[in-house]
Amino acid sequence: MTQGRAQPGATGQRIQSLDRGLQILELIAESQQGTSLEELARMLEVEKSSACRLVNTLIERGYVVKDRACYFLHDKIFELAGQSASGKRIQTCARKYLLNLVQATGETAHLGVRAGNSREPPSGVVLVDHEFGKHALGVTSQWGDREPCHCTALGKALLAGRSEAELKSIMGPGSLKIYTDKTMTRIEQLFHQCRKVRSERLAVDDEEYRQGVRCLASPIFDFRGEIVAAIGISAPTVRMTDSQMEKTGLIVRDAGVEMSRELGYIET
Repeated sequence: MTQGRAQPGATGQRIQSLDRGLQILELIAESQQGTSLEELARMLEVEKSSACRLVNTLIERGYVVKDRACYFLHDKIFELAGQSASGKRIQTCARKYLLNLVQATGETAHLGVRAGNSREPPSGVVLVDHEFGKHALGVTSQWGDREPCHCTALGKALLAGRSEAELKSIMGPGSLKIYTDKTMTRIEQLFHQCRKVRSERLAVDDEEYRQGVRCLASPIFDFRGEIVAAIGISAPTVRMTDSQMEKTGLIVRDAGVEMSRELGYIET
């Protein structure tokens, strides 16, 4: 009977309403045609009124949806599963691309994701992995470092394709913060750059965040076509000349394209 569903790891001190809520999710998941209130009440061995209260709570939380007289799992539960696996999968997948970038360019390679909760707009970048370059003089970073979006290559890659209205909402009112004499200050400038990044799959930071440092990054798309990360390299301007930027840009872009494909992205 259904009371045996939650046995793994049980301590004998289960909360009954929570246990029944989880059983409802399991029961609905097992049904291909949806599950009726009557079926839920019968399988849980409770009154229909009790089953109704439980399933309505799950509806309010976004885990269940009602279609006519039947209940189905809603997208939120799949999002949770995806988020749990996604971060680990992205970092695992990115390892070889970071190593390949260092091997191909000799420069420090980074992996960045949006700052904050996955439901929030990427107002900042968090560095979640890196591989140091081969040169004695190079750009250093640490896991967990945060950088702004509007003046870094990783940040622009994460913002790629955002509308001007979205960028205003993300970056807030007023001028953008200045870090060097090359930092852009207007949302309109950022919008045009991000639109270009979306089409070219390559973002550039030309001493906009740190004087004497140039960076290149490519957005990483998942199977839903959403940008979930950005991968790129940083180098001092003494090595990253204009001609070198062009050559290295192709390498960085290809890394982003290949990693996106590995994550299931199909370009249309």
